[in-house]
Formats: sequence, structure tokens, C-alpha cells
Amino acid sequence: MAPIPYQIAVPESRLEDLRKRLDLATFPDELEDAEWAYGSPLADVKRLTSYWRNTFDWRKAEAKLNELPNFKANVTIDGFGETELHFLHQPSPAQDAVPLLFVHGWPGSYIEVTKMLSSLAGDANGVKFHVVAPSLPNYAWSAGIKKKGFGLGQYAEACHRLMQLLGYKRYVTQGGGKT
Repeated sequence: MAPIPYQIAVPESRLEDLRKRLDLATFPDELEDAEWAYGSPLADVKRLTSYWRNTFDWRKAEAKLNELPNFKANVTIDGFGETELHFLHQPSPAQDAVPLLFVHGWPGSYIEVTKMLSSLAGDANGVKFHVVAPSLPNYAWSAGIKKKGFGLGQYAEACHRLMQLLGYKRYVTQGGGKT
């Protein structure tokens, strides 16, 4: 499938379900003076729960994400068949731009590149890039893999197949996350 534009549209029922779950959250007892030694401090967890329930505006965040050049396309991964990938694709207006595969790590996402997109594509002086930032399989708006054995090699293959689909024969990569 050729890449098609994609708009994020989380159903209101999913947001209502999240609000209900946050309302029903139960919190464990906490060891006195444990701070971060045994996980997140209870006060921080309660504060974040309240923020997500009462303050965070998903529709505002969704609208901001939809301002980005979001796409979806299917790629075939050996031994796993076809899978749908979400990705940002910001081509540079510069003819000599270098294709850049910007890969997020765990626990990151494609959102890591959003503040740099216009600069990488050509608003700044220097090297210009055609930026491709996929949501890896099992992340964000990409499909999940339903078969055991999907590892680093398959993630790399999915990204390579996406770059081929977009017409990039050669490209550079940037990877994030921890090893």
C-alpha cells in the first residue's frame, strides 16, 4: 500500500474509559521515607493521576499532533507478513537533502523528533534532511505484531522496508533509547 495521510482520532469512548479507570484507581501503602528507592513516590503518582484525570486535554494534544505530516503504510516483514506502520514524513525542499530515518527507542516515541522537524528539513543553515520518523511496530499508531520472535532485526527490516517504499535507496539513521 502506498503511504496515505493519517489523522489521529481517538474515540471519545476510549477517553471516557480512561477517566473512569483513573477515578477507580487504588493506591498502595507506601513505606515511610522510601522516596524513589521502591518505585514512584505515592504523592507523585496521585498528582499525576489527578493531572491526567482533571487537567490534561487530550483533544488539544491530538490537534497538535495532527498538525504534523502523519502517514500510514503497509510493509512486509520476512516471517511476519504485512504490518501497518505509522510515521511522520517531512521531505525537505532542498534537492540535495539527505534522507534521515529517525528511530525512537523505549520508552520513547516518534514525538521525540517533532520539535526538530522543520529545522532538520531545511529551516536552518547546514545539511538538510528528508525526515522519516516511524512509530515502531507495537508503538503508538502502528500495528502490533501478533507472532512470537519479533526482535531487533525485524524492527530494522520494518524501517528499511518503509524507507524503500518511500523511494530512499540510501539514508542515514539516528536511534534513541537505552541499550
